[in-house]
Amino acid sequence: MENCSPKSQAIGEFEDPAGIAFVERNCLPLLERAQNADGGWGFAQGSLSRVEPTSWALLALQEFCLSGCGDRAAAGGLQFLQRTQLGDGSWPAAIGQKKGSWVTSLACWALRARPEACGSVARGLRWLTEEWPGDSGLWWRLMRRFARGKRIVDQNDSLCGWSWTPGTASWVEPTSYAVLAMRGSPSSLLPAKARLRLQLAESLLYERMCPGGGWNCGNPMVYGVPGEPQVGPTVWALLALRRNSERPEMRQSVNWLEKNWETISSPARVALSAIALDVFGRPNPAAGTSLRNLCENDQMLRNVPAAAWIMLAMSKQRNWLKNHV
Repeated sequence: MENCSPKSQAIGEFEDPAGIAFVERNCLPLLERAQNADGGWGFAQGSLSRVEPTSWALLALQEFCLSGCGDRAAAGGLQFLQRTQLGDGSWPAAIGQKKGSWVTSLACWALRARPEACGSVARGLRWLTEEWPGDSGLWWRLMRRFARGKRIVDQNDSLCGWSWTPGTASWVEPTSYAVLAMRGSPSSLLPAKARLRLQLAESLLYERMCPGGGWNCGNPMVYGVPGEPQVGPTVWALLALRRNSERPEMRQSVNWLEKNWETISSPARVALSAIALDVFGRPNPAAGTSLRNLCENDQMLRNVPAAAWIMLAMSKQRNWLKNHV
């Protein structure tokens, strides 16, 4: 991978030389070292290539590097994703698996800016549009209706999103990824029924918000007890729903994230929090220093998605988050 300079895209705390040097010294070299001969990335250097870390690495390289820089690494990632797409348009969670999974959203998201991948993205979006979770089926709805008096959670049966595993229940993060992939893709690549799926999915995300703001994996109330929000699901749901940033529940969730970010001890979650707070107009000037300290206390940054998220947190233009629909 060619040397990439992030200076023209750094924002906030990362405008200082220390922040720029951190990314040049840690994130970009990690992606360079961790890329496998097949063009993909595993979760760490030396691990087998998978669609999820490859998609994050490709998003970061495309967002962060200047025009013409990093083309070799990005081309390798592009070829890996195109090569591993299944015949039905989906992508498997692990290479060798014959069924598609939630990572199809990430692959479509990473490829939607590549003109040469339009066909792959269109097939992936078609699979996502046609992939309904198991809890949207008649049998599941009837079972929940008969067991209504004994229900662990209270959820609207008419709403659905996407699941981690095909044929199972809707969850916050895979639903958020699918919304981000669809809204970030050109409308010409979306199937006719995609808008219905988006409407149902966004309504589901609002319904699954925890009392007081934020999201967890998918159940805001369990046995009548409010669920505890988590950083990851909260960030991805906020980004997926950011078109409606003025809604009260959105402000409530951003407030929760802003209040709780200082308790975060993971570089990956600090980076995600910084992204969401910046997108919603609440950048935290201490985030960059906190992020560097966390990474340096851990001696080195090892995780490919975390390195990609740190790079994406620095993006000034945020092309990776631009909506088309």
